[in-house]
Amino acid sequence: MTQAATPHDGDPELDTPGRALARADQLDEALMAAIAAEQYRPYDGSARINASVSAACVALEHGRALRVLVAQALPTAALSLLRLQHEALTRAVWLLYAATDLAVEKLAAPLSKETEAAASRLPMLADMLKQLADKPTAAQPLLGLQAFKDNNAAALNSFVHGGIHALHRRAQGFPEPLVIGALRNCNGLLLMAGMMLAVLAGSQSMVRRVGRLQVEFAADLPPPLQTQAHADGTVGQAQEH
Repeated sequence: MTQAATPHDGDPELDTPGRALARADQLDEALMAAIAAEQYRPYDGSARINASVSAACVALEHGRALRVLVAQALPTAALSLLRLQHEALTRAVWLLYAATDLAVEKLAAPLSKETEAAASRLPMLADMLKQLADKPTAAQPLLGLQAFKDNNAAALNSFVHGGIHALHRRAQGFPEPLVIGALRNCNGLLLMAGMMLAVLAGSQSMVRRVGRLQVEFAADLPPPLQTQAHADGTVGQAQEH
């Protein structure tokens, strides 16, 4: 993963996995407060909004599971979850901006063998990104999703499928900067998922609260993209890091 080993200048105390984990936990706690998680309600009860909320929550769950695995010294499994976290977040953005009504209907249908088969034919990651590229309103979130894929897809696929990255790291060990970088990537996706939930709640104040966390936890996030998004109430705010 090309971004994983990038250190943050001026934050030597964060350059240990234990401290990075502690900061990640603090970010998660702050994010849940920012979106008022215990009282969270989406903007409306439509199938599209509810499906997008569910996908964003799946991304949050993958991120938390990654931290548990890092804490338990299971880094191969932990890094594999980054791919799942990214794909769930992409699904959330796609459902909001690009999915057809029929696609939403397939995902919202009660689970059965028939609906499972129908949903299995829905677009996967590459096609979702292509469809988002055709939606001007999705331009900002697409920046972060595509950048993550471009920088990390090859390595993460290798981890997921027991490829060279997984075997090499199992034999040679995981350098601390790699683990810390994975946690920062996870934090970035976590914050993006939180911003999605803020947007799906239709709350500008919630969006601003989540946006402020980007500044507060800047040292715990991946390096900023070259093209920065502004705090304008769109999902794209989450792409600043």
